[in-house]
Amino acid sequence: MQADSIKTSTASTKNDLKKTPPDSAHNAQVAVKRSALVPGYGQLYNGQWWKLPVIYAGMGALLGSAISNYRYYKKHLVVYKYYRSMTTVTRDMPEYKLFTDYRNTGITLNQLKSAVNGAQRDTQFYYLCVAGAWGLQIVDAYIDAKFIHSYSMSPDLSLTIKPKWHLQTTGSAYFSAAMFTPMLCMSVNF
Repeated sequence: MQADSIKTSTASTKNDLKKTPPDSAHNAQVAVKRSALVPGYGQLYNGQWWKLPVIYAGMGALLGSAISNYRYYKKHLVVYKYYRSMTTVTRDMPEYKLFTDYRNTGITLNQLKSAVNGAQRDTQFYYLCVAGAWGLQIVDAYIDAKFIHSYSMSPDLSLTIKPKWHLQTTGSAYFSAAMFTPMLCMSVNF
């Protein structure tokens, strides 16, 4: 009697393991719009909250580098203008200490111009990286919403590996031989 009840319970679970239908209420356009408005909002919509720290840490580091390079650029631009104008620089002027430090160490106008141009280039580069990271998280939200939620997958995802012997015959008209070759057969259910 118990064997029958076990068979029925396994039969009912096999019927329950049919493919689940795709999530029709999930919309990829909504995920894209949300990610375009606020970084990571599309990932929240897709149920992937764990991506938020990665997105904000990456974008925060890039934005922090852009701001740091911009400050460096502004300070050195002021000193470069002092160098170029050859006017008298007084203690009450901004960046006076940096100007006197550079004067005393023998930094030339060309070296300072190169530092200013490098800082400006780096600032622009990091701002472009922030924009690229924002765009990348929008694409990620779209892909997750479109492909992960649009296709059905059976909860019976399995991989079966079985050993097997394969009979291989070789030979010619005068001689023939049989040889057994070990094999591994793999079967994937999804």
